[in-house]
This record gives sequence, C-alpha cells and structure tokens, in this order.
Amino acid sequence: MNDHEIIEGVIHEFAGLAKHPRPSHHEKGVSDYIVSRLHELGVADVTQDEVYNVIANVPASKGCEDWPLTVLQGHMDMVCVAKPGVDFDPLTSEIKLVREGNILHADGTSLGADDGIAVALALYLIQQDIQHGPLRLIFTVDEETGMTGATHLDPKYVQDVQYIINCDSEYMDVLCVGSAGSVHTHFSRPIHWQAAEGKQAFTITAKDFAGGHSGETINDGKSNAIKALSLALRRIAQAGVSYVLASITGGVAANAIPSEASAVIVVDDVNAGETVKKAVGEEQAEIAEVYGEVEKNAHFLVESADVPAQTFSADDTKNLVSLLNILHCGVFAMNQLLPKLPDLSANIGTIRTEGDHVAIQYFPRASADARLRELMAILPVYAELTGCDIELASPEPAWTENPHSKLVPLVADVYKEEAGKEARIEAMHGGLETGYFFSMNPKLDIISVGPTTHDIHSADESVELDTVALLTRIVAKTLGKLNN
Repeated sequence: MNDHEIIEGVIHEFAGLAKHPRPSHHEKGVSDYIVSRLHELGVADVTQDEVYNVIANVPASKGCEDWPLTVLQGHMDMVCVAKPGVDFDPLTSEIKLVREGNILHADGTSLGADDGIAVALALYLIQQDIQHGPLRLIFTVDEETGMTGATHLDPKYVQDVQYIINCDSEYMDVLCVGSAGSVHTHFSRPIHWQAAEGKQAFTITAKDFAGGHSGETINDGKSNAIKALSLALRRIAQAGVSYVLASITGGVAANAIPSEASAVIVVDDVNAGETVKKAVGEEQAEIAEVYGEVEKNAHFLVESADVPAQTFSADDTKNLVSLLNILHCGVFAMNQLLPKLPDLSANIGTIRTEGDHVAIQYFPRASADARLRELMAILPVYAELTGCDIELASPEPAWTENPHSKLVPLVADVYKEEAGKEARIEAMHGGLETGYFFSMNPKLDIISVGPTTHDIHSADESVELDTVALLTRIVAKTLGKLNN
C-alpha cells in the first residue's frame, strides 16, 4: 500500500459515510449503510443491535486463524454544526467534502472525521491483502453526547477479545493508553426566601478567568471563577460585613472550567461599600499571587445594584458559601506511572439560582475507578454538613493504563519504523468509549490512535490526509504482528 492509494481508498469509504447524515441519536441511516457496505465487501457475519451499533466478524487471513481476536473500533455519530448562513440540516443534509492539498474539510460544516475516519479506515483495510488474525469491527452510536453505543453493547462482544485498537484519538504522534472515569454530581441547596431587609446591594463578578476543558486543561494551573467568587464572599464575611445572597450564577457546563461567575449580595450597613471592595480586592491580589502566571486577565468587579425584593436566609447564605469553599477544584493527585497525567481531579462547572433552590454541578474525574469511588464516598458528607442535597449519577468507567501491555510497545515500534520518530505515549484525563470496554473485560489490551485532526466539533474541522495514510499503514502492520 502506498500513501496515494491509501488516501484515495479511505476517502472513497469516507465519502460513502458523508452521504448519510449522522448526528448523535439519529444514526439508523448510517448504521444501515455500514451494514450494507460490509455485505457488499463480502463480510457475512454482521450484527446490528437494538441501538444500531454494528458488530462484524472478519475471518483471519490464511494461516492466521489461531491468532488472538482483535477489535478495530470507532463511533459512527458526529457533531453536526454549520457556519452562519450555510444551508444545512443535520438530519437530511449530506456532508460536502472539500480536498485542498493535504487537508480534507467540509464545505461550511463540520467534517465528521471524528470519528468517520475510523469507520472508513476499517472498511478500507478489510479489502486489502494484509496479514491479520480474526478481526471484529465494532462501530458504535452516540459517543458524542451519551456513550449510548458503548453502554448498550453486549459484553459478549469483548469477552473473547485480546486486543482493541480504538481509532478516536486526535493526534497521530500520540498513542493513548488510558482515559479517565467520571461522575456527574449534583448538589442542591433549598432556599428559604425572605423579604429583603438590607440597605444596599452589590453585584460581585469574577470575570475573564482562563476557563477551558476540565479534563484537558485541569492541570494547567488555572483558577475557577465560581470557586474564586466563593472565596471572595467568604473574605467579605471575615471582614465583618453582614450580608445575604440574593442570587448566584456561573459557568456553562459541568466539564468546562468556568471563566465567569457573579453574585448579588444585600448588606445591612449603608457604609459597608468600601469594606466590601477592600475585601474583594484582597482576594483578587491573592488569586494573582497564586495563579498570576496563568490567570493574567482574571479580575473582580464590584458594582452597586438595586436592592431586590427578596433574599436567601442567612443560614442559606452561610451554608452555600461554605459548600463552595470546601469543594476542591483542580487536581487532587498525579498519576505515578504517567507523571503528566492527573490521577484525580474535580471541577465546579455550573451554579444556578433556580426558583426555590440553588443547583451546583460538580464533576470529578479519575484515572482509576477505585480513586473515583473513594471521593464519591466523601461527597455526601459535604452535603450533610452544609444542609444540601446530593445526587450522584452512575459513574462513567475509567480505562486504566496497563503497565504490562503487549500492544502499546508493539504499536510504538511500528510507529517509529513508519514515521521515523518516537511516538508520545500518553493517557487522557477525559472519557473514551474504551473505559466501558475495559469495565466489561479488564484483561483487554487496548490502545487508542488516530490521524491528526483540527477544530473537531466545529465547522472548521479538518484532517491531515498524510496522517490518515500513516495511521492506516501502522494499523495494518500492527495487525500482522499480533500473533500471540
């Protein structure tokens, strides 16, 4: 296989997928197409399950029938977005491919290389005369929004497997060897509204914090706007100002480090304004000292506000601020095998004043399920101490790196042979479908690889075609070496 032939062949398969709209939760059409295409390619043993996952068994090449069973895996859904003014319906419109030199992108929309390239690569490889043992192709649905495909996959499809090659990574020179588990945690504090008795009100805003993804950038030394605001509120109370909250809000998503948060407070003393500003200024100076090299633009605003008709009770205010102060944000511990990887972290993602309660989304991540369980056992204590309710969702499992992996060093050697340089071996502090497969069979030997993509989940998404060719050669050569 030369690069030109590989690129043309993979693009041909990818173009077939592009004709079938496939936003998450709407994959039946593309799933049916994949089943049909596999039959066209002579694969007889194809299963489409109740959520439209596709599982296909491809016989080994001659003489390799006794080799271990290996899975090639990717997801068929994509994030569908379009640039302003582009006529695009994610439920009916095809993705129009545009090739410019080494770059493949779409005409005004997201491309779907995440993760259509994995499907296209697998369909291309099974047509080639390469050496491989028994193969199983697993193409899942709804990876982007809920992991529906992975959570509904019958465990029998990974129980008899030795190796899984997942093709959902974003950088060709990175071999991913682990991913984090997580648990969506919802704290709720009931609010006892009362008529406002204070003399004046202030809006306090934590503004222009760096923000970012709570998995990918949690170890970058950032602050958290909601946490910073809670520290400023505590400092105001320590300065002797008696206040109650009237509202508090911040953040956009559980898995995003918030860049802004604000609260309205009502104070009894008409002369408290200077004390409030001084206390907030002291907290800003403290944040600059701790986070200044990263949070270069973070600051607070203190602005006069109209006194609202009603406020939280003093007890509500004290307990809510206490909860926000004791909830840790950032990294708890670092991984001992991969020193750059956080082993346990957490993020206060959002806070909202909603009717008769304040809702908080807290999102811990861990590289091992036991780490996550340990923290989950403590969180209800925080709720109890501050008079809050807590709801812990079902944890999303971690894929823990395997120090005895045969697959990882093999792929690393093949990568060096094909690319002429060393690959980076890393784990990610975010979730992958591989976590669910690992939970079904902890003996699995797993790696995640992928071509180099840019701006995924946006209308500027693109993929570097030479890395598609390189990935294809690496996977093909690896399959030819998995004989034990």
